[in-house]
Amino acid sequence: MYNLLLIKEECPRCGEIVNTEAEFKMGMMNLDTYKLGDTLTWATGQCKPPHQKRPPDGSSKGEGYVCCPNCDKDFWVVIRVEHDTIVDVKVDNTKTGYIK
Repeated sequence: MYNLLLIKEECPRCGEIVNTEAEFKMGMMNLDTYKLGDTLTWATGQCKPPHQKRPPDGSSKGEGYVCCPNCDKDFWVVIRVEHDTIVDVKVDNTKTGYIK
């Protein structure tokens, strides 16, 4: 399970700026769709992995997996949540994709 973050990013593989989605595993994972500025829903009560309860102050960083709709190659992003709000996404150039 995972959630989706709608993003507009430059694909590091082909250089095109694309509207796409990043699959990420943070919060309550119900295939929910988010955009920057949205409040992330955290798991509550006796949740079981992979769902995540709210961290102290609602801030966390996680990775997202993206497949470019232009070149069909993949890449990774880092997603930052501050005080329960999704505030930033950046391409992670330190991690390589699976698709060659």
